[in-house]
Amino acid sequence: MKKKILYVSSKGSIHDYRFLNKLSRDYDVLFLHYAADRIIPEIDRIDSLNIISKIPAFRSFPLLSEINHFRNVVKEFKPDIVHTGYVWQVGILAAVTDVHPHLAMPWGSDILIEPDRSFIKKKLVAKVMHQCDHIQCDSEYVKNKIIKDYSVNSDKITVFPWGIELSLFSKQNKASCRSKLKIDENKFVLIFNRHMEHLYGADNLISAFSLFSKGKDDVLLLVLSDGSMRNKILKFITENNLENKVSLIGRVPNTELPLFLNSSDVYISPSLSDGSSLSLLEAMACGLGVIVSDVPSIREWINSENGIVTPINDINALVQAMELYYNSRDLITAHGKINRHIASEKADWDINYKKLQVIYNSLLS
Repeated sequence: MKKKILYVSSKGSIHDYRFLNKLSRDYDVLFLHYAADRIIPEIDRIDSLNIISKIPAFRSFPLLSEINHFRNVVKEFKPDIVHTGYVWQVGILAAVTDVHPHLAMPWGSDILIEPDRSFIKKKLVAKVMHQCDHIQCDSEYVKNKIIKDYSVNSDKITVFPWGIELSLFSKQNKASCRSKLKIDENKFVLIFNRHMEHLYGADNLISAFSLFSKGKDDVLLLVLSDGSMRNKILKFITENNLENKVSLIGRVPNTELPLFLNSSDVYISPSLSDGSSLSLLEAMACGLGVIVSDVPSIREWINSENGIVTPINDINALVQAMELYYNSRDLITAHGKINRHIASEKADWDINYKKLQVIYNSLLS
């Protein structure tokens, strides 16, 4: 009989999909989803996955309204492991009800940013970090932050990037991909597929691209996302006559993303904070040049040997980075070759998933 996993998240995003798609093949999985946002269609299509999706009365804080619902789900499902993602939003449900074994999985901002801005959130995170039986995070920087801020023993934390499907994300013929998307083969194409939020530098990106693109008719920025800044960015595009240079495509299914990545020259992510970004790893696997901000977790993947690292919140540095790649296409090729190798060596989800199973086996025993 398969072991039962109660996977709890406040997201329902592509990151959850990666875990659920793998876990549902090896375990009896119930996905408990507490969030205002809808689950992405990819998750709904996973065979043999049971889903309970509930919008909390307090949308960003299920603890205030969903604690009894959570207790009842645990009581009825009787999981062998409770696996929670986003610490202070849903990890706290498992901590308050003191369920075991409990694997807590920080996402990034729930450790790196939000607790430092809120005393209450810091107390909630502290409770989860000490109640849970193990912690899995995606970067050494996040691990060190947990140890420093919450005095957690390092043996309680396992680090590995969540990883990508290398069979899906690989280098393809650029001309062929551009032909399918009707993109001029002579264009210099940048791609941004983070959420259109200040946290991911969407406002800095569009400002920098506007400066970079002046006097250039052969540049294109693909934006494959949505977010709270969408209307602001649309207004900026109109006011600065960028309609022919910026394409706001919105989110595309993960299976279609390699086509857009392989049509691009450079991946750009001027984020203010980050873990081991999966969108970065996908771009690396497709052999792109990369422009990223100087965030510690990203530094674990990118340096001057395989990309361009810019200071956080520095628009001029972003412009200079775009110019450098624009004027040196050989540098893109060189960086892309290194990036493909790094991704294949360190970001294979088939391999990294086995590390999760090692944690599960340890908790089960």
